[in-house]
Amino acid sequence: MRRGVSFKIPNAYGRYLSELLRPIEIERYTWLVGGEESYIVGDDGLERLLFPQQTVLDGETFSQSVYDGEQYLIFVNVKAFSTRPVADVETYEAYMDSDCEIALLIIDSTFVDLYCKDEHLLESLYQHALSCGYEDVAYLTDTNDTRTRLTIW
Repeated sequence: MRRGVSFKIPNAYGRYLSELLRPIEIERYTWLVGGEESYIVGDDGLERLLFPQQTVLDGETFSQSVYDGEQYLIFVNVKAFSTRPVADVETYEAYMDSDCEIALLIIDSTFVDLYCKDEHLLESLYQHALSCGYEDVAYLTDTNDTRTRLTIW
């Protein structure tokens, strides 16, 4: 069974978060943002944290954050929920048993694991990653996914 898609993005300033989430109707979901280390980029470099603390954002607010300017993504842990209440899921099993539909993890500015329960959306995310020219694009499956926790720490 396909769980998600993994790939590598450039370790650089950019709009990678909005780019890699483009196939997703962001406004449809409620987003749990882990408050990890990523920054908004300004004229003089890193200006401020993109998400200063763990929080829950409605889709419109999350979309504005994602599409507002360049970022430098170091660690990202965001999860999309179709319904409330929102509670963090830390294991794949908890994710499968929850209303969490999408889990995005970025580690060390480069390594992306994107889990998605919707098969059609997962296929779109995979094709989109290929079309963006990301490196090492592959499906995460029951046989090749070594991740036991859906966290970045």
